[in-house]
Amino acid sequence: MSLTLNNLTEFHNAVVSGIKEKIPELGTVAAYNPIYQQSLNTPAVLIELTEMEPADTISGGRTAVTLSMAAHVFLAASDNLEDLQLAIRNLAVYVLQAVHRNHWGLTGAVGSPKLVEAVPGGFKPDCDGYESWIVTWEQVIYLGKEHQPLTWQPKAINLNFNYHIDRYEHY
Repeated sequence: MSLTLNNLTEFHNAVVSGIKEKIPELGTVAAYNPIYQQSLNTPAVLIELTEMEPADTISGGRTAVTLSMAAHVFLAASDNLEDLQLAIRNLAVYVLQAVHRNHWGLTGAVGSPKLVEAVPGGFKPDCDGYESWIVTWEQVIYLGKEHQPLTWQPKAINLNFNYHIDRYEHY
């Protein structure tokens, strides 16, 4: 219920915690890092920030940023599931449900997810040893503290303007 989000790390950690809470059966929920080889306990979800851009500013003085997010959903072919294709689709829909309307405990600092969808990943279980789907969404975050109202307010203010206009002034 925080109104203050200071950086992307706080948002990322909230997304990871939120998905773990909604789907406790997951073996791995972590950051997706395409540079390093990652060993995963499946079922697994890897969270990736794919793009960001300035968003429409609202009142309060915070910096608004639209984030494009991806949750890479994995099942291992070695999990010996009866129907790997159906199982990965079911897991993808659980992740989609976890994302839908989720503010990750940061209500007031994070908008509702938009454009939530799931698509097949680019992996083939017979070649790579696992199957994947990708759940994507956009979400606006508001970084920084809101401006606080002044702690003092004047009780009254008197302004006096004295205008003298001479209609017959000659030049």
